[in-house]
Amino acid sequence: MEEKKYTVYELSEMTGFTIRTIRYYIQEELLAPPAGRGRGGFYFDSHLNQLRLIKSLQEKGMKISSILQYLKGGEVQETSYSRDVWVKYEIIPGFEIHVRREVEEGEGRKVLEALRTIKSIFKEDTDHD
Repeated sequence: MEEKKYTVYELSEMTGFTIRTIRYYIQEELLAPPAGRGRGGFYFDSHLNQLRLIKSLQEKGMKISSILQYLKGGEVQETSYSRDVWVKYEIIPGFEIHVRREVEEGEGRKVLEALRTIKSIFKEDTDHD
């Protein structure tokens, strides 16, 4: 049974990575080069699976340097890819409140109440001017 072959365009469509990003990953040795040369180059399921793994690791917050280290079998520190996710609320143009995602999810009602209060303070200031 012959292994399935993909063009770089097909890989791009299936993974959501741009062609430029795929080529960058090859250059940075995150992904093996295609078989063949130039426009005739083609990729296999192993390339597709590697790109899907890279995407999964990125979604967890892992940086490219840590992904490369991970793929080469090196030990990666948890802190090198953990990150906080923040939700941004614009109160007025140029003034934002940032709330950590887990706080928003756990204390959503209080967060919304606080935002309404802050917005009302700014509204009061514009009513008196």
